[in-house]
Amino acid sequence: MVTELSESRVPVGVTGAGEWVYLAREGGWSSLTGSTPVFLVTVLPKGGAFHSDLRDQLVAAGLPPSMADTFPVASSIRLGLTWPAEFWQQAALDWLEREGHAEAFLPELEALMHTGGTQRIRHTARRLVRAARQQARA
Repeated sequence: MVTELSESRVPVGVTGAGEWVYLAREGGWSSLTGSTPVFLVTVLPKGGAFHSDLRDQLVAAGLPPSMADTFPVASSIRLGLTWPAEFWQQAALDWLEREGHAEAFLPELEALMHTGGTQRIRHTARRLVRAARQQARA
């Protein structure tokens, strides 16, 4: 059984086993764990409100709000960092600046240092890489 949590264009839900799923075009529920559907990038502009809204939806569905922490946000960030559009690159960088964990995306950030669509994107990527490396040395 799937508890649907979103009424968006691509419905997202969670199974009784706690697996995040989305309603695929074919009409069945597909795992978000084993795939990275492109709609995941749309999480990024929501920023910190995303987890708060997701917790509210989980509570309304009678599920523990802590399940929000298991949503595959890393897939959203990775998509944004590798997306060819500057908007999504910047949204992913903004997320990492706000929420941290840039160290998990060093290959993508290093690529953006050279290929980012704007000077702001390239400089932000460079700053995040530098900070992640300094943190790893500490």
